Amino acid sequence: MALISVIIPVYNTKPYLNACLESVVGQTYRDLEIILVDDGSTDGSGELCDEWGQKDSIIKVVHKKNGGLSSARNAGMAIAKGDYFGFVDSDDVISPKMFEVLLHMAVETGADIAQCGYVCFSSYSAHIFNCNNTDPAIRYYDAHDAVRSLFIDEDVNVICCNKLVKRSVAKKIPFEEGRINEDVLWTFRAVSKSAKTVVTQEPLYGYFQREGSIMNSRYTAKRFDGIYALEQRAKEVKAVFPDLFPMAERQYVGGCMYHYQWLCRLPACDEYKIYRKQLHQKFLGADLKAVYSVSGPKYKIWYTMFRKLPALTCWVRNQLKIGL
Repeated sequence: MALISVIIPVYNTKPYLNACLESVVGQTYRDLEIILVDDGSTDGSGELCDEWGQKDSIIKVVHKKNGGLSSARNAGMAIAKGDYFGFVDSDDVISPKMFEVLLHMAVETGADIAQCGYVCFSSYSAHIFNCNNTDPAIRYYDAHDAVRSLFIDEDVNVICCNKLVKRSVAKKIPFEEGRINEDVLWTFRAVSKSAKTVVTQEPLYGYFQREGSIMNSRYTAKRFDGIYALEQRAKEVKAVFPDLFPMAERQYVGGCMYHYQWLCRLPACDEYKIYRKQLHQKFLGADLKAVYSVSGPKYKIWYTMFRKLPALTCWVRNQLKIGL
């Protein structure tokens, strides 16, 4: 039987940790090692990890200085012994059969990556996975088409936590430390190095969303990590699959406009004015010719407006509730 290493970064999520671990320990597939990486928690999460480690031998606990989500995942991968790696965030939950289904898909098809669907929730319930989207059909992608799907239909999505990844692939791709939006680059790199990715939309991963809109939250320079990820991905796509570069670049410029629009919703301040200027400069520095080559008339209009009148364009989009 194949051993699955489940890597769970933990940072100040004590109120949610028991539910998460109960869902992982309760998997129908039993050949697991669960690696809890306490990333310098200060709310008692680390002690709760130790309690779980003491009562279940398949749980290993690592305590480390706070370094962020990517650092914690890398620390888990460094000691993982599994044939396959899975990632679960410590405030999320998974269906009891998630790893059984994903492993079966991977083994039966010889895939390097198996992905399931996910469902978002804001309150814990036994009925999280009782939804209408239960399509068990399996779709197959080679590396090129998996990357294409990231840009076109998102059947292959950027989330790393709804995937089971063969060890030989995962070990080659560390998460970029010190940045947020780490999934964008990591998932692209993983599927681009995988001969086959298999996907089902059956929702087996539960993604916990706290209340409050991100568009109304404070904007800091750290948010530029999201722009960096899209920009860097486009550069790497151009080198590996040049025919897909225009689509990757379109997502990059779309990200610039989205972030500018986000800033337009927040109270004006000098700091935000600087960020807006930087975002517009990044937009203008992109390969807009490539972007226009894969954009429909509607988006060509928005991009043209944003190129010339960014503030007005985003004000209009906010008024029309477009792109929020």
